[in-house]
Amino acid sequence: MTDVLYIHPARHAVDSGYQDLGFYFLIPVGVIGLANMLRSQGYSVRGINYPAEMLRDRSFKLKPWLKEQKGVRLVMVDLHWFEHAFGAISVARACREILPDARVVFGGITASVYASEILRLFPEVDFVIRGDAEQPLSSLMAELSRPTPDLSVVPNLSYREHGQVIENPLSYCATSAEIDALDFVNLDFLEHADWYGTLQFEPTNLTRTMNGLRGHWLCIGRGCIFDCSFCGGGKESHRLLAGREQIALRSAEKVVEDVAQLARQGIDQVAFNLDPAIFEETYWRTLFAELRQRNVRIGVYNEHFQLPSQEFVRDFARTVDVSRSEVALTLLSGSEKVRRINGKYFSNKHLYPVLAALAEAGMPLYVYFSLNLPGEDERSFRETLRVAREIGQSYPPHLLKMINQVHTIDPCCPMSREPGRFSIQVSLRSFKDYYTYCQKTLEFRPDEVSPSRERGFTSRARPDSCLESMIRQWNAFCSQQSFLCFRVPQSW
Repeated sequence: MTDVLYIHPARHAVDSGYQDLGFYFLIPVGVIGLANMLRSQGYSVRGINYPAEMLRDRSFKLKPWLKEQKGVRLVMVDLHWFEHAFGAISVARACREILPDARVVFGGITASVYASEILRLFPEVDFVIRGDAEQPLSSLMAELSRPTPDLSVVPNLSYREHGQVIENPLSYCATSAEIDALDFVNLDFLEHADWYGTLQFEPTNLTRTMNGLRGHWLCIGRGCIFDCSFCGGGKESHRLLAGREQIALRSAEKVVEDVAQLARQGIDQVAFNLDPAIFEETYWRTLFAELRQRNVRIGVYNEHFQLPSQEFVRDFARTVDVSRSEVALTLLSGSEKVRRINGKYFSNKHLYPVLAALAEAGMPLYVYFSLNLPGEDERSFRETLRVAREIGQSYPPHLLKMINQVHTIDPCCPMSREPGRFSIQVSLRSFKDYYTYCQKTLEFRPDEVSPSRERGFTSRARPDSCLESMIRQWNAFCSQQSFLCFRVPQSW
């Protein structure tokens, strides 16, 4: 018997036979803490990562699996990233069909943005928890256990009553202490957790043959101090969607305990959901020193939100298993002006010494650029190509990966909230827009779609022909490199 069922959706419809699963198998890190919180309260929880199951077994069907589940009272479906807008609704629809007595609750950033609209348009969704979900989920389960639930007492909850959508006040926001008390490590509730671990390992140039290496994305805090143009999880989004005024940061000691436990479980690489380098130096110094003191040497995948200091790089390299680690730098553009417009506040002058420190440490490096963000045009793109070329010439090619992405607009990101500020026109505005976007991109044929289309916004200052030219230039650049350089795909 299962009280609570958790399902991570795919992008596509349930049991549709669609095989191109993309990169959307990662479970939001907060879900692990929620599942283990419910278990600690005496509820039985079982979870499944639907796209991961399909990667493991292409013949897997979700509906027959749902028919095997007994006693389910609540189904949790994450709708954090907008790419799951279509698939999450399909999962809810399947649950309504197969488990008619169970209630379905959504949560995550995208669900929080569009809670009212989701409930108005899709009767298969019973509840949406907006913002942080720890206390609301616990309260919801308690009310559903009563003969006559009083949903008005559940903070952050949106639901229907007599055909009308009710939104309870956004009155709960988790503290650091509350997040510290959660278990973000144990995946016993998840089907084939070891297999999921292999999907979480970020392959580096030193580990191209994976051989069953396992990774784990670990929550070290919640929120952000930056507000990058393209990101729906920035400082202002957290304030609007969760009432969060500052980062709820887990203690370095608790993070060390978790990393040590993961190492004992045979995990090869940990990925932090936040960048330790953006916090006070005492935080990351303590974190790394305690890992060394406890002789915990593990791979770490770290995505830097800004440019780390050389001191951070050296301390990081002293601590981690470099052969199973990777550092990601989001440069966005070679133009410092374009970088600043989009929320990255560092110069090329400061970039190169950090790259030298990373190279000296023998650190695998993943460099991210973006083609279509505000401010990037053919003139600034020449600076991007110049910086990319200089990195390629100076960084050890066997340690280097580089990509140039075409962004789709996030719900509630600064570009979406303030299009005039960025000289763009936004076409993805509602949940139905994102739902249709996901459905359409699943149906596109490679010879019918250019990579500059259907990204949810257009630049008022840059014609599509300019973007197509930049894409061609980038792909030509990639074809000339000895390091791993990813071309922009010519289709979805």
